[in-house]
Amino acid sequence: MMVNYKERKTISGEEALEEFLASKERWNAYVDKHNDNTEVDFSGVDFSKHRKGKGEFNFSEYLFPKNGGVSFASAIFGEGGVFFTTANFGDGDVSFSNTKFEKNGAVFFDEANFGDGEVNFSRAEIVNGGMSFDGVDFGEGGVNFSDVEFGTGDVDFSDAKFGKGDVDFTNAKLGYSRVLFNDVKFGDGNVCFCNVRFCETKAVKGWVSFVSAEFGRGDVDFEAAYFGKGMVTFEKTLFFDGNVTFKDSRLGNEDVIFKDSIFGNGVVNFEDAQFGKGVVLFECTRFGNGKVTFERAQFGNGGVDFNGSEFKTGAVTFRHSRLGTGDFVCDYCAFGGHVSFESLESPERLSKLSLRHSSFDKSLDISGNEFNCIPDLTNTKLTNQVSLDRMEISDNYPLNGDFDKSDGERLCRLKELAEANRSYQKALDLHVIEMRAKRDIRMRDKQDKIKNQNTKRKKLRIYLGEILHRYLDKFFDVVCIYGQSIIRPVLWLLGLTIVCALIYANESSLDYFPLRYGFLYSLSQVFSFVPAGRIITIGILDKLFPCEPQQIPDVIYSLSLIQGVLSFLFLFLIGLGFRNRFRSAR
Repeated sequence: MMVNYKERKTISGEEALEEFLASKERWNAYVDKHNDNTEVDFSGVDFSKHRKGKGEFNFSEYLFPKNGGVSFASAIFGEGGVFFTTANFGDGDVSFSNTKFEKNGAVFFDEANFGDGEVNFSRAEIVNGGMSFDGVDFGEGGVNFSDVEFGTGDVDFSDAKFGKGDVDFTNAKLGYSRVLFNDVKFGDGNVCFCNVRFCETKAVKGWVSFVSAEFGRGDVDFEAAYFGKGMVTFEKTLFFDGNVTFKDSRLGNEDVIFKDSIFGNGVVNFEDAQFGKGVVLFECTRFGNGKVTFERAQFGNGGVDFNGSEFKTGAVTFRHSRLGTGDFVCDYCAFGGHVSFESLESPERLSKLSLRHSSFDKSLDISGNEFNCIPDLTNTKLTNQVSLDRMEISDNYPLNGDFDKSDGERLCRLKELAEANRSYQKALDLHVIEMRAKRDIRMRDKQDKIKNQNTKRKKLRIYLGEILHRYLDKFFDVVCIYGQSIIRPVLWLLGLTIVCALIYANESSLDYFPLRYGFLYSLSQVFSFVPAGRIITIGILDKLFPCEPQQIPDVIYSLSLIQGVLSFLFLFLIGLGFRNRFRSAR
């Protein structure tokens, strides 16, 4: 009796299974007997019962009906390898949902072709082996890998091509070793890797790679994704105009690389993301017109590098981010929108913050931070205000005791910006640190110069000149903090007056200790430039020494002269302090 296969709507059952397991030639010929809309249904089939020992199932180059669906849902393949390499699944829906590939073998779909139907691998599982979709064409339909568990081997989607449908990897567990999406091309649908666990194992430092991947116009979502403990790289990755989010993600424990990547005009969101101990590299990365946010992100100690990156008109914010102990470098960058480093968490941990040679088309805010380094804004182009409010340099700087030779230049630039913003008090604060830095650097330079001199006379001349300069500078710092302090010269003046009063009283020729006269005479020396002060001086001196003037000790004249000069100096410094305190920026 002749069987009319063209009338069959489904390929299933023992006959179909026998043909499927026989060989590529028999199966392809068997499929060819059916019409193009016939569906293939091997759902729930236990292939492990037909496996010869731990041999491989090789379904490479198998053909399926052009328009019919294919289902291996809940099938069991047992131990050993499974190959669907270069298989052609047609344009119908394809389901490997809940399929169990068991263990001790790899599963290969390399260069397989899926049509325009939905492709569903949700909850598929391979216990102990790798999974490869290298070069697969997933067609134009949606692709679902949600809740899959791909075992301990590599997971490879390199050179795979996705179509216009959405791609969903939500809650997937992808391998223990390497997860590769290199050169993969996603279509214009949304791509979701929410809560994906990449390389989740304590035994192996796997790594995740999206090198040269291309995402389409849809949103790309890695929210709450865990990238394991190895390196994570998105180098030369292209994100189109959809929103890109890595919010709450944990990006490995080693280097994280986005070098030479391109983001479109959507929002780029790294809020609350956690970076590992390695370097975070965004060198030469291009961002579009959307907002770029790293708010509350946590960086490790390996340093952060945005050298040569371009940000278009979107705002860029690192507010409340936690920076590590490494360098944070944004040299040669172009910022088209507002930029904020406001109120960083633990900014004192940062060893360097550099924005050298960068241009800012809108405002820059680094307020609300206390740094143990000097922010470097030298050679920057600024067209709007720079907010330095509540930005402080820690009293502990420099931590190693020596200022860096470029500190003077950095401080001078910050002072210049503070003055341009009419923040005069901030300019004075920065001037103090600048003077201390220049004093320290000058001393070290002179020491080097002394070593290079070939005669003792020249060495001595340079040494004495530098000692005088250094201690005069130090005196100005200690007494009044370079004209900033009012209370310090007041205390110095008060102390000098009291000490001199005690000396004058002690040197008196009276037979008791005339502290009152001593204090009045000392006070008259403070205000000796006032006419009344000179009259008081003569009268009190007669009371301290009621005898002939030639019997007054020479020490009184000497001390009076010294006190008068020092008092005038302290009064001048007090006046300077008042001037600086209440002076308004012009």
